Amino acid sequence: MGLDLYARIEPLLGFEEEKRQLYEIFLDKLEVLGVHDVLDIGCGSGAFMELAQKRGFSIKGIDISCAMVERARARGFDAECMDVCEMRGSFEAAVAVFDVINYMDHKALARFFACVRRILKDGGYFLCDMNTLYGFEEVAQGTLLIEREDACVAIEAEFADMKLFTKILYFYKQNQCYRKEKDSIIQYYHDVANLKRLGLKLVDIDLVSLFAQEPDKALLVWQKD
Repeated sequence: MGLDLYARIEPLLGFEEEKRQLYEIFLDKLEVLGVHDVLDIGCGSGAFMELAQKRGFSIKGIDISCAMVERARARGFDAECMDVCEMRGSFEAAVAVFDVINYMDHKALARFFACVRRILKDGGYFLCDMNTLYGFEEVAQGTLLIEREDACVAIEAEFADMKLFTKILYFYKQNQCYRKEKDSIIQYYHDVANLKRLGLKLVDIDLVSLFAQEPDKALLVWQKD
């Protein structure tokens, strides 16, 4: 799956305002829950961690994209390249921000939830967002072309059989020549009813509109009881 390529093109995509809005919603929730130490699963380059630290949270990040982790560590954040199931220690809360759980099919998600439950303290919380059906069908589908003097990104996404198939084509300038890379990503639509069977208790759900007038994301709060 093209997560490392996605990590490289992410700065070109221009979603920073929407992502920051989502980060602030997560942090507001964490403050209401009264937690202090947080694990950021899928931490990326550390943008959420930066805002969390400014609000006084103690936060550690992990990501399976080593390119993302290198970027986060270069910015001074406590981040490691690992799967959550390799994680040791326990936390009052964990978060998976901006589509993280949509990158897993149901079997992988069951394993993921079990590992999240293991690293949560008793009564701890797990916060995640996921794309709604509207978000996949009306927002994520389509094509995107970004052209700059030194780079060009073409993205084509199609939603079918409850999966979003995304193709990425990336041209970038190197030593007076242009190089080409391509890869693909699959994201999965999840029904909340199915997630309730994965070992954590759903205690709150908010519908969020980031990219459209209609809710394109759902923010879920789970608790280890």
